[in-house]
Amino acid sequence: MTMVPKSKSSHPLHRKMPDQISVNPNPSNFNVRLIERPPRPPATAVEQFALETLKQEGRTSFTRLVDHITREVYLNEVRRGAWVLDIGLFGPGLFVPDVVFELNAGDGILWDIERQG
Repeated sequence: MTMVPKSKSSHPLHRKMPDQISVNPNPSNFNVRLIERPPRPPATAVEQFALETLKQEGRTSFTRLVDHITREVYLNEVRRGAWVLDIGLFGPGLFVPDVVFELNAGDGILWDIERQG
């Protein structure tokens, strides 16, 4: 199950701070697609992983993208020595709030998050 931000706005993935995150019962109702000519390059590792994934897959579900990016961020941190900090106890799920936050921050800039259907 993937976490998505709470929102009082009409957009259920409206950007909020990571501490305001709760479980959405159906985050798979959203797709993410790359904007053809984004106005800026990726600024973070999460944005870079997202762009690489979207270039390969085209449109993908929000849930699948979050799962893929959290796994990549986790593996990247383990390679850089985070295993010393017992990061393995938490696994990729540790990064879900940050990934959701960054995906929402890039919505309309680097990619579009759209409701399916």
